[in-house]
Amino acid sequence: MATIQQELGLTDEQFGKLRLFNRILISYNDFKQAHEIAALLVDGDLYRDYPRKNRHLVIALNLAAIVAYARPFLDSGGELAHNRLPGRVLRQLTAEEMTLHETVLKDRSTMMAHSDADANLSIPLVMETDRGPIVIPKNASAYASILLPESMSLLRGMAIKLQEYCFALRRELEPELVAFLPRGRVEPADDA
Repeated sequence: MATIQQELGLTDEQFGKLRLFNRILISYNDFKQAHEIAALLVDGDLYRDYPRKNRHLVIALNLAAIVAYARPFLDSGGELAHNRLPGRVLRQLTAEEMTLHETVLKDRSTMMAHSDADANLSIPLVMETDRGPIVIPKNASAYASILLPESMSLLRGMAIKLQEYCFALRRELEPELVAFLPRGRVEPADDA
């Protein structure tokens, strides 16, 4: 079976650029999704009375925003996959944003999208009661990783900043791709 690279007759360098371009396009959408979810949480006032009200909605949307934001920084599969965005993307972030970025990626990988055993270290505690000993599980909770409004606002700003940067990267790379990508033609609409 022919690969995409073979079907398009691309050199390794051209195929690498196509893979990077594909990652940039996908990342643009991931950042857009993260921004929209974060905006819904913050602008929709869903944190009002949290955790007494909207608890499950805030937790679910928090998880969704974090997972969407983290995707561009993780390896992906598929023939057109380019593992991660280039490192220069992170140079767009301030020191404060970089700290949140690192926290978000760590929490995503250990507590939110996965149940990392080390992050969820569970050493039960034996409580003595009148009825005898009871084993109380004691482990970390993904709920502890919830971003509160200030951090979610910062994530929202990071996502739109990185979305815009992905658009700039796309514009930078497009002229190189025009030379070797397949072409189609849009015919003018017939007014008759």
